[in-house]
Amino acid sequence: MATSPDSSKLNQSVQKAITLLRATAASSNGTSVSALARAAGLPRATALRLIQTMEREGLLLRVPEDDRVLLGPELVRLARLVDMGTLLREIARGHLGELREAVRETVTLSVVAPDGGLDLVYQVDGPQHLVPRSWVGQRFPMHASSSGKLQLSTYDEARLERFLRDPLPALTPHTITSRRALREEVEKDRARGYSSTIDELEEGLASVSVGIFGESGALVGTVNVTGLTQRFDDAARRRAVAHMRDVIGDIETALRQGLADAA
Repeated sequence: MATSPDSSKLNQSVQKAITLLRATAASSNGTSVSALARAAGLPRATALRLIQTMEREGLLLRVPEDDRVLLGPELVRLARLVDMGTLLREIARGHLGELREAVRETVTLSVVAPDGGLDLVYQVDGPQHLVPRSWVGQRFPMHASSSGKLQLSTYDEARLERFLRDPLPALTPHTITSRRALREEVEKDRARGYSSTIDELEEGLASVSVGIFGESGALVGTVNVTGLTQRFDDAARRRAVAHMRDVIGDIETALRQGLADAA
């Protein structure tokens, strides 16, 4: 169907408004109308009209005496309504199917819940029918799961220290129960950008996890690949991580676009 001139103008106006919103978000302390106009490639008068319109809707907030523009309360309210778990699951679903075909093992997606825990929300079984049950809805011990250790690697020192004050129960003979050993493992994971477990959560199972990060740099989820230890060896895990990083790059790009559309 052909696009009418009015529709074309409307789309261009929306795009310009989104550009102004993104330019505002890039400055944590706000920025001037002139600076926003330059960032959006707009005449100042055009940028000002768009800013005033978005201000009336609560999407932007102007502080005229300081010549500053900030993100408005309505935009923040709308952002809080986004169900990150549902959004991330729907965005990742097709990509995780492709990953499963590439690695030929079970692939799962965990998301960071509002309380800070990791919820496993999606699973694609490997062709070997590795898992006779679904793990969806479960939370695994952080010290004994690859997704949990990946999340620990994103903690700052104070938060990691608080976590390490609690006991680290053994789930198998291979579970890390020493605080010093777990700290060393977390530091290694932080440096290499992924985590792994070998017979630590369940004997006979090995797993690797790579993080999904939002635009702010915060961890929003993890992609995990799990297989039989004897088959999913060190070389297979390294190959899986390479595939996972490619897939996660696509997921993060789609997630940023999805959040922009939701706002």
